[in-house]
Amino acid sequence: MSAEPVNGSSEMPVKHLVSLVGNDVVLLPCDKGVKGARESAWQKTTIEKMRNPDYIRELECAGGIAVLTGKASNGLCSIDIDDDEMVEPFLALNPKLRETLRSRGRRGCNLWVRIDGAYPRPCVIKQADGSAWGEWRSTGYCTMIHGLHPEGMTYTRSPEVPPITIHFEDIQWPEDLILTWMNTCDEIPGEVPDQFPSEDEEPDDDLIRRYGAPVYYSETPTGGIYVSKINEPYWAALYASEHIMLYEPDERNFYQYEHETGLYSIISPDVIKQVISHRMLLISRTKPVLDGLEKLRTDRNLNAVIAQLRGIAEHRRAFTDRPRAVHLANCMLRIEDGSCIREGFSPKFRSRNRSPIAFDPAAKCPRFLHELVEPAVHPEDVVLLQKMAGQCLLGTNILQRFLILDGTPGGGKSQYANVIQAVVGLENVTQLRTDHLNERFELYRFIRRTLLVGVDVNKDFLQSKGAPVIKALCGGDWLDAEQKGGTGSFQFQGKFNILMTSNARLQVSLQGDVGAWKRRMLIVRYESLPPKRIIFDFADVLIREEGPGILNWMLEGLQLLLKDIEETGTIRLTDRQKGIVDSLLAESDSLRWFLTNRVRRQDGSDLTVNEIVQAYAGYCPEMGWQPMKDSQIGYQLPSLMLELFQTVKSNSCQREGKAARGFRGVAFINPEDEP
Repeated sequence: MSAEPVNGSSEMPVKHLVSLVGNDVVLLPCDKGVKGARESAWQKTTIEKMRNPDYIRELECAGGIAVLTGKASNGLCSIDIDDDEMVEPFLALNPKLRETLRSRGRRGCNLWVRIDGAYPRPCVIKQADGSAWGEWRSTGYCTMIHGLHPEGMTYTRSPEVPPITIHFEDIQWPEDLILTWMNTCDEIPGEVPDQFPSEDEEPDDDLIRRYGAPVYYSETPTGGIYVSKINEPYWAALYASEHIMLYEPDERNFYQYEHETGLYSIISPDVIKQVISHRMLLISRTKPVLDGLEKLRTDRNLNAVIAQLRGIAEHRRAFTDRPRAVHLANCMLRIEDGSCIREGFSPKFRSRNRSPIAFDPAAKCPRFLHELVEPAVHPEDVVLLQKMAGQCLLGTNILQRFLILDGTPGGGKSQYANVIQAVVGLENVTQLRTDHLNERFELYRFIRRTLLVGVDVNKDFLQSKGAPVIKALCGGDWLDAEQKGGTGSFQFQGKFNILMTSNARLQVSLQGDVGAWKRRMLIVRYESLPPKRIIFDFADVLIREEGPGILNWMLEGLQLLLKDIEETGTIRLTDRQKGIVDSLLAESDSLRWFLTNRVRRQDGSDLTVNEIVQAYAGYCPEMGWQPMKDSQIGYQLPSLMLELFQTVKSNSCQREGKAARGFRGVAFINPEDEP
């Protein structure tokens, strides 16, 4: 595979790009038509790698090239403007930037600048109405500069001139933008910004204009001044401006974005207080007039800062209203029009769940398919398993159904479930316990999880009092979760993927709601004999050997599922697959089925309870069902007889001259009398 010349020149891309952006810039190889670097640890690439001939050859052969912005490339950063209409107004404010390198993909552009001095960390830039304007891309980010865009067009550069050098504070921004970087000093850790004016200076910083001065001064009896109080809103806003973070008020948790993983992770208020306290300490040691600030780092003051930070950073339901994407170990796969488009990590995805498996588009999984899946289930069900596994990877239940794997003991159900959990990520999985679902604190366990699993459950797993909650957990219903030791409760939406495995056929407590269970349930039946050769921890072996290949299989399943939903509104099922669900529901309501099909109204006749139970016990094997327990029959029979035949239990049915319990006005249907 050979690289193509750049813009019609005879030069190869790497040599040309280095001549354009400088020999102190780190370039990253990318796959063709993919946004984002190819390697998983691309943020750690250093300029030394650009001296390696093998790495240069890899760049030359790559389908695309990106620039590692910020510190690694000696301050080369980019201003990413999302829309063509926003470019000219920005250039009108910054005429110098007309003379800098400009690159373009599908729309808008990236303006390349080399920053002299300090500059902020990368962040998303929004307009006042909350809509996207673009991004500031610096340390920890990368920007495409050469290759093929995911939507088919080629990245272009015009004007193709070296980036200009500029101070960050000289860049002018439109007034209607929300700028979150004030007081950020990215390149020199611990450096105190100049936004701490002395008593005779006018504060002109936007953060100070919005929240007030960092500290307040008082006068001593001798005419001197000292720091007497901190301005809590300012310090809260300062922290929020220096970190990509949010506060989820329903969960009462702070989340902070991690550039290396692309995840929003919980950060405790105590850690935030330590960061703010350390920042105050550094500042207090910088100017004599601020030395009193060190003594104001009390727990009371810091708690007041945290209280202000909650309001500044609040983002309710941040993780439900987010772009649809699959978060992997080395990239994001954005779902658009049923396709997966590879992109780098970005806070715009607001992701807190990721798979630990890295994306490798060429990986396969022959052992997983040929040794675990295909020998165990019907060929139609292989595709059903694939589609449902893809939905598990997406992390939200768009289908509003749950999956049951039942049948042959030792047939591979648990190993399959273990594989799916490993690819989804064990930190995103928790146990489903139906006997606890109606308890106060059980639902809180599901927060921040995407997959609920019940492995090797008993046949009465769906007959417990809490089992009906499953329909809400996967059906998009709103539920109340209560935290143990917390105050109050908060709502969350039931969009969990649910997977169950059982050696027995489960029976459901229908409670007259057959239709709802039918809409929610899918069943894959394991009917083949167990494999002759058992491999210890086979799921671990498969993940270790074929993890990326299994990931690709699941991604293909997701695309198939999205196509089904687009074309039919739901998943495509065969008559056989629908029949398995119908049969299980009928078996769960087997007494009703028996009474409906084998008993009729007949004046002057009666049936004893024992006669009905014996006839029912013979009916179930004919249908291939397991009969109910005696206790269940005794509980359901009176209400069903009243509902179906309007007759109540009598203690005076005569059999062999003795009174017997039974029901009057009913008789068995003679099969020979049926048409």
